[in-house]
Amino acid sequence: MFPYLFKIGWFELRIYSLMLVIAVLLSIFIVSRRSKKLGYDPKKTENIIIFTFIGGILGARIYYVIFNWGFFRANLSEIPAVWHGGLAIHGGVILGVTAFFFLCRYYKFPFLKFTDMTVPALLLSQGLGRFGNFANGEAHGVPAFTPPEIIFRFKPAFQSFWREVLNSEHIANTPQAITSLYHHLIAAPSSLVFEGREYILKEYVPWGVSFPGTYSPQAYREFGLMPVHPTFFYEMILNFIGAAILFYLWRKDENIGLGKITALYFVMYAVIRGFVTFFRADDLMLGFMRAPHAASVFFLLIALAIYLTAKIKREKPL
Repeated sequence: MFPYLFKIGWFELRIYSLMLVIAVLLSIFIVSRRSKKLGYDPKKTENIIIFTFIGGILGARIYYVIFNWGFFRANLSEIPAVWHGGLAIHGGVILGVTAFFFLCRYYKFPFLKFTDMTVPALLLSQGLGRFGNFANGEAHGVPAFTPPEIIFRFKPAFQSFWREVLNSEHIANTPQAITSLYHHLIAAPSSLVFEGREYILKEYVPWGVSFPGTYSPQAYREFGLMPVHPTFFYEMILNFIGAAILFYLWRKDENIGLGKITALYFVMYAVIRGFVTFFRADDLMLGFMRAPHAASVFFLLIALAIYLTAKIKREKPL
């Protein structure tokens, strides 16, 4: 895949940026029409969405920089360089929702009513953004040769396992050497002992995606031409399914304002991201666990709080 549609001199239209613009415009179109039907000023709705998007981008970058501070401390000029990659969706959701809350207060709009109107479009937008990750060759999964027993561990084991693979096969950690390992494993699957257990190195799934080195995407730099789990597609498809369910509930006016659509969004995204995280090769860490798993627990607590609020005030929508 290539990261941009065209390039003229210093300007390039990146697919990731295009997907973000499409997501924002689509959200404005969908939510503005819905808010107008419910008696709210669509212009104010547009402002809320635009500034929430800006807050989301800032939050995604801040979150990523914090969890990669070792690199950015020595490269301060890279902190604002979002075009080099490095946006963490959990930070985007957290700061985006915070911005949304204060914007609703500023415009005197009922918070949960507006979140109920907005979150289906948000989940749809997150799905669109994952196609941009595919174009950039980032947010990818572990190699398709990784045994499921290594993938589905609460405490990550892949990095240690991968180092053992390279050592046992006497392969340097370079894209070219890893590509040669891939061709070797295709011809003759091998095995290795890791933590006292023997694992077979074979292609466990046939739908792994390879990235060429033409644009030097992150997936190629890490794994050469070895196929990796297309986690961007996993999450994109699950987000689209979740958005379809939310939109089904969203169509009925009586479901808007009680917060149940918002609570369901947080549950869905916590489960979706928590599941996809197992396959990711580049997830950020929070102590001994993956940061997205910790964030998913936080999102589930938010969903519980919203659900209890809706239950208590069932006769008085917020």
